[in-house]
Amino acid sequence: MYENTQTKKLTKALGLRDELVRRASLTGTDPAPEAARLQTLIEQIEVTSQQFDRQVDLYWVLAETRRGLANGNDKAIKPLMDPLWKDIICQFRDGTVANDLLKILCQKIQRLLLPTFPVSRKNPAFPKEVRLYEDSYALLGEYFGWLIDLLQIVHFTPNRIRCTLAELQEQAGQFNTLAGQGRQFAETLREIQLTQLLLHRQLDQAIGAARGRMLIYRREARRVTKLSL
Repeated sequence: MYENTQTKKLTKALGLRDELVRRASLTGTDPAPEAARLQTLIEQIEVTSQQFDRQVDLYWVLAETRRGLANGNDKAIKPLMDPLWKDIICQFRDGTVANDLLKILCQKIQRLLLPTFPVSRKNPAFPKEVRLYEDSYALLGEYFGWLIDLLQIVHFTPNRIRCTLAELQEQAGQFNTLAGQGRQFAETLREIQLTQLLLHRQLDQAIGAARGRMLIYRREARRVTKLSL
């Protein structure tokens, strides 16, 4: 719906621009300034649309890489929690501070919901949905990083999982790096979208001005016709 509305608006702007240029050509005069304004805005909107599409592609590729680290296979963060917890309870007695803290972090990671990718070319990037998406992945990275740090402090030794603590720490660092990049990508996407919204508002004003100019032309044409009769 959003994409169709913007396409119709651009089509309308193109038609008005062409009509203003055609009328100037018939009368042998320079095109009205409204035509140049429409042309400029149309070109700027096309450029920002291309930027938006490129940014969505970059953002999606990063998001897929991050999703894979979170939940893509049995070595991803969430699937690791079950065998990791089984190792933990074998090494730390229930009720101890270490056991309780590790249990809380494992549960938070297991229960944390990860929303689906929130951006579509057919709809604007809703800020609240993007923020929820990024915050969810940022939390997962924080919880996992804290878990690995705590496991190192208590001298945990992996048994059921085929990863060393050093490898898990590297995985946490890689995930948090992607989380930071994701926030940057989302912010860039939002800035492009704000530019798009501003340009479309300006285009609305320019379309109104062009219609006013066309109305003046039509009135003048009717006046000239009456005088010639």
